[in-house]
Amino acid sequence: MSRLADAARGPSLDANARDTYQRLSENSVYPAPYAGSYRNLAHLSLDFNQDLDLWGRNAARLRAAVGRVRASEAERQQSSLILSSAVVGSYVELARIYDQRDIAEALLRQRQQLLTLTRQRVGAGLDSNVALRQAEAAIPDAQAQVAALDEQMQLARNQIAALTGAGPDSTRALKRPAVTVDAPLTLPSTLPADLIGRRPDVVAERWRVEAATQDISAAKAGFYPNINLTAFVGLDAIGLDKLFLGNSRVLGVGPALSLPLFDSGRLRSQLATSNADYDAATEAYNATVIEAVHDVADQVTRWRGVETRLTRSREALERFEEAYRLAILRYKEGLTNYLTVLTVEGQVLAQRRQVADLEAERRANAVGLVRALGGGFTPTPPNTDTSDPAA
Repeated sequence: MSRLADAARGPSLDANARDTYQRLSENSVYPAPYAGSYRNLAHLSLDFNQDLDLWGRNAARLRAAVGRVRASEAERQQSSLILSSAVVGSYVELARIYDQRDIAEALLRQRQQLLTLTRQRVGAGLDSNVALRQAEAAIPDAQAQVAALDEQMQLARNQIAALTGAGPDSTRALKRPAVTVDAPLTLPSTLPADLIGRRPDVVAERWRVEAATQDISAAKAGFYPNINLTAFVGLDAIGLDKLFLGNSRVLGVGPALSLPLFDSGRLRSQLATSNADYDAATEAYNATVIEAVHDVADQVTRWRGVETRLTRSREALERFEEAYRLAILRYKEGLTNYLTVLTVEGQVLAQRRQVADLEAERRANAVGLVRALGGGFTPTPPNTDTSDPAA
């Protein structure tokens, strides 16, 4: 479309040929003996046309087309940003499942060790069969948790395969993601507003506003006279046998002027439509900016909230792990029963899972903040260049 708009600014050269058999009027320009007879009218010419575009209508149309090209490019970048963020987020989720599986496997090993200890205590008459049955029932429960996490892991692999456009089998050999960063994840002290202006969706809407502005200029230019430079050179004759004689040549050059006088309101309607499109594009741009600010604000709020919760959860985990260590020691010494150990173990397990989830959520928030700020997109600065962007 941009090339089509650019072509309107350039000259055109057409080759025309015709041979028409017709009756020549006796009251026209044809002299005797041609008047009133049937003859072949032969014509062969090259016709040149150049729109002088004195009011800049074609140039405005080209700038509008270039603006839409830039908007489409920004939309493509937005799609790429969304897709890449989704892929990274899926890897973060897969890493979280691996962490949760490590916790579940550690729990299974602990319960197997407790089962061995409980059997020894029952054999020594230090505990009852009730504690043994509780210890035995805890093993299948831990195994079921590992199996559930294996299912979640395969679902996450399937999602990565879908996002990368590959089949489910393509991720069978996918190793555990090494989700690490060179520096600790910290929230920037300041987030300048111009970072939001780098978002591809904001840039796309800004280019649409620019295109709508140029459409208004083109619509206004339609009210003024249109002047074309025309020229032709060729051959014209009555009778095909005389077409290629030297004295059959014709040529001409001159301006062609057209001025709209009455069009039943077509031009005014076009201008009104262009103005309405500009208003709509402006409102869409404003809405996109508001949503971008909202998105960044939400990501920052989530980041701060996760940091606070993660700090408190780690502190709680240290205390629960210490309580669990003491409960195991008391159980070995016969100072408490197995139910107490299971209770404290459940608290430790829940806290470990919460810490793992919060760490994954923090990584996901980092990805979300990068996406909200436009990722690595570098927009094309607005300018008045009317060169073909697709060339």
